[in-house]
Amino acid sequence: MKPTSSTQHSSVISLLQEGYSVRQIQSKTGLGKSIVGRIKKEVDGDKENMKEGRPAKLSPQDKRGIIHQITTGRLDNAVQGAQYINNIISHPVHPQTVQNVLKEHSFSQRLI
Repeated sequence: MKPTSSTQHSSVISLLQEGYSVRQIQSKTGLGKSIVGRIKKEVDGDKENMKEGRPAKLSPQDKRGIIHQITTGRLDNAVQGAQYINNIISHPVHPQTVQNVLKEHSFSQRLI
């Protein structure tokens, strides 16, 4: 792999800071996409990993509430857990969502 000069390296960094995409920088500088990507990773390496995807339907507090209700014996299964949490939160939750919470916390199949 041919090393990049400090001039090329600094021009890639300045283009990244201006908001150009990797492909745009590739076409402007003549460097390969993978080299530009590596330089971008060096510059953005200290960024925290952003969680992607849709937000969770249940907050950690909601999950703890369901688990508490089941462990204390007030609720017996995921359907009752969904009914309980739907009385508390504004958006309805399907029993399958509650079942997934219970699986995350390794409850046995008899509770689900």
